[in-house]
Amino acid sequence: MKKLLILMLALTMGVSAVSAQQKKTKATVETVKFTTDLDCENCAKKILNVIPFKKGVKDCVVDVATKTVEVTFDSRKTNAETLVAELGKIDVRVVTPKECDKEQCAGPCVGEHIKTDACCGGHDHNHAH
Repeated sequence: MKKLLILMLALTMGVSAVSAQQKKTKATVETVKFTTDLDCENCAKKILNVIPFKKGVKDCVVDVATKTVEVTFDSRKTNAETLVAELGKIDVRVVTPKECDKEQCAGPCVGEHIKTDACCGGHDHNHAH
């Protein structure tokens, strides 16, 4: 009887451990890359002092040269819209990508186009957005 009770207890604990591990693997991790209006290292520091500490954020990489912020997060705890709002609170504006209406542009361009935009490889389209 004692052996049966110990066996049942061990089996119950094993099932609980497997169940807890499965819950951890169900976390949906997403990565989103924002094109922003940041232009200096101080802006990057401001972002890195806030965004990585928001609920659900796993990683945050800021690239001043391309004006991008790449955030990896748990989609069960936050989402891209919330992250955009958080960036707005620290005066960093996310520029919404949109398709060019000219054939010479191969990809999405930012709303306020300048020659150094990462989406266009730094070339000038000579067209307005």
